[in-house]
Amino acid sequence: MPFSAVSRQFLTAALAHLAAAGAVLLLGSGAGALTVRWDFLVWLLLVGFVGFTTAGFALHLFPTISRRPQPPRWVGQAAFLLAEGGLVIGAVGLSVATSPPLPGWVFSLGALLFLGGEGAVVGLFARDLIEPRLLTQGPETRSGDAVTVPLFLVSWASAVGSGGLFVLSGFAEGPGFGWWLAAVHLFVLGHAVLLITAVSLRLVPRSLDADVSRPTVYLLASLGIVGAILVPVGMLGTSPSSAADLAVWAVPEAAFAILFVSVLIVLVIRARTPRAEVGLHLTSLTLFLIGGSIGLWMISESNYTPVVAHALVSVLGFVGITILFMWFGMIAPFQRISHAWTRRMLWALSATWIVGVVAVATEGAEGWSGAGWLSSLSGALLLGATIVWGAGTTPVLYPALNPLPGLTSEEIRVIRDRWKDR
Repeated sequence: MPFSAVSRQFLTAALAHLAAAGAVLLLGSGAGALTVRWDFLVWLLLVGFVGFTTAGFALHLFPTISRRPQPPRWVGQAAFLLAEGGLVIGAVGLSVATSPPLPGWVFSLGALLFLGGEGAVVGLFARDLIEPRLLTQGPETRSGDAVTVPLFLVSWASAVGSGGLFVLSGFAEGPGFGWWLAAVHLFVLGHAVLLITAVSLRLVPRSLDADVSRPTVYLLASLGIVGAILVPVGMLGTSPSSAADLAVWAVPEAAFAILFVSVLIVLVIRARTPRAEVGLHLTSLTLFLIGGSIGLWMISESNYTPVVAHALVSVLGFVGITILFMWFGMIAPFQRISHAWTRRMLWALSATWIVGVVAVATEGAEGWSGAGWLSSLSGALLLGATIVWGAGTTPVLYPALNPLPGLTSEEIRVIRDRWKDR
């Protein structure tokens, strides 16, 4: 099924926001966002890249998964405009470029617009579920299908809840660890992780032609939902002075992460059609375990020095790499050249991405001044990968580009002939 105009807008904007985040990393302390307000970088990555990507793919996948017709375009268009406006205003509110700093309500206004965009997406899904199911023949049922739609809905409810917490964070610090950190964790664990789980349970068993038992699927989904709720609730209800108590609230999420890795390993072992790309999935889940372990160590020791490593290993490492290989699986960038190029670029960009994550995590592990060369290296790698990624993606999303920007059909043919045997 071709991507709708609104999905294409969300996905294209996601890459633009990722490039902006790469530029911030590349500039290091010169941008100011890595020292005084590194939450500016988190906002770009979490809301601008992850949030726009999940919206673009969810609007594309949900009608098929729920067996419902496509939603009206105007509501999706309104969601995109609200989200983009909210991202920009929120980024301005967090920026250190203004002197004196802007009042907190400016960021809250941006977060409110973003919340409106997320609410519009949820409204589209709710409207879809009211519509009668399509009677066309669907794909063969798998055990993971039973939890796909519930996970989608909880994921987007978490996005709305996170947006509300972001709005509050502009006005007050909040109880416990504060509204901001609770919002970030609800967005990552409740929105991104649950959506990744839903898509993984839907697509990976079909890709590998393997299954796990339905009780295992139910347990994984339940632990994911409970953990996504308890961690931000625990952050609001636990004082930083007794941070070790937060580890109890994180037990279901830790069990979920371990079970998720185990489920994927079982699927690999049972696979009738093995695929090398599953190695990237395992890599991303390993980074999820590493990021979570850093977080548990911080609260157990009440030492928040590696907080940047914790945040970026989780967001750039786990979520970022997952988005990368799922993006290539659903869009196949560079297919206007050849599918062989798609495979090559997936592995080349994944290797570049992983090196960038290692570089930024290494510098963040001992506390981050934002001035080190590793952050600039990671920014250069991220920015370069994004530019190449976008160059391969845009012509696929917009087929009217004929056939690739700056290349004629004859030049494309020469490239194919040159690389077909390599």
